[in-house]
Amino acid sequence: MASYQQAKYCPHCQKNVSATKDDKCKICGNKIERGTWSVRFRIMEYDGEKQKRLSGYKPKKEAQTGYIDFINQFKASHREEKENYNLTFNMLYDEYKIFAKNKLKESSYYDFCSKCDLLISPYFQNIKVADITPKMLLNWQNWINEKSYKKNEKDHPYSYKYKNNIRSYLNSMLSYAQRYYKIPNQLKNVDGFKNKNIACEMQVWSPEEFFKFIAKVDSPEYKTFFFALYFTGARKGEILATTWDDWDLKKSTLNITKSVTKKVYGAQFLVTTPKNKSSVRKIKIPQILCNELSKYKVGREDYKFVFAGDKPLADSNIQRALKNGCEESKVKQIRIHDFRHSHASYLLSSGVPVVSVAKRLGHSNIEQTLNTYAHCMPTDEDILINTLQRLDTNCS
Repeated sequence: MASYQQAKYCPHCQKNVSATKDDKCKICGNKIERGTWSVRFRIMEYDGEKQKRLSGYKPKKEAQTGYIDFINQFKASHREEKENYNLTFNMLYDEYKIFAKNKLKESSYYDFCSKCDLLISPYFQNIKVADITPKMLLNWQNWINEKSYKKNEKDHPYSYKYKNNIRSYLNSMLSYAQRYYKIPNQLKNVDGFKNKNIACEMQVWSPEEFFKFIAKVDSPEYKTFFFALYFTGARKGEILATTWDDWDLKKSTLNITKSVTKKVYGAQFLVTTPKNKSSVRKIKIPQILCNELSKYKVGREDYKFVFAGDKPLADSNIQRALKNGCEESKVKQIRIHDFRHSHASYLLSSGVPVVSVAKRLGHSNIEQTLNTYAHCMPTDEDILINTLQRLDTNCS
């Protein structure tokens, strides 16, 4: 039921006021004027009954029309919200996958789907998105904290970085539901995962450790591949994607314009663009790498991929060659990506400017390089004392 009221305006007080029965201002006693009309009524929303007030209408008829228009619009919107209420999580996931496929690179889309299929969709399934509460989302995070994955026949908890990545995927889907279905994203009301991981020191090889390792790698393909990783600092996918046209052994350069990903549906691999725009780059390579590539190229000039042949080296075979080389050389086990870390760490610790290293690595900004490798760089105090030591040597 709507209730209509006309405001009582006092010209002397210059505001709406309460009036006496004979239409005089209760504040100053002057005659009041009839003001605009307002209408009060109650509406039922999903979270309960609420009071609504519309105001500012000059004749009462405008207030009545305004009330009718509002109710009609509210009913139409309410019908849409009621339909949206029936949206289940799996329905949202299926729709969002189409949206994501048009926005993400193939490898990123593969990563999104594989992680969602593993740790998001099985938990929420046919729950209505509108029924997902902060408490339910907190329970989901606790469920993930208890989950683990198998590696080397041992159970390992998911890392803080991995869990944050999963959470960001869920947040993207719920934000999509909020934008297109007007269903509030309740994940914004839930604290994120707590970082309980002990920070591990970056695993890198010194040049001495690398040469000790490489001496135990017999296969020409893997030996040259590991040389390329260590002396370019390029990503694994970038090196696997190279053809002989990318390596200019006379000018000692490598042109990086593409990358190989194994994270793709319906194929063993896919040649795609590098990680970002700054990853497209041309870098200089040392003579030691040119020599290795020149020896390796003999008899392999027709290879589609330098490493090695009609298709890139298999990840499992690369890992096996790395593991065997580490065991035979007795050097510490590192990951393939640690070749890149080793390259950058050596350059920075040798005093190469961080801007040059960031450009060589294909980082999108210097902050990324600093955040990852700041501990490898000589401090200002080290540079200062070395400069003073040289001064002392020159004067003596």
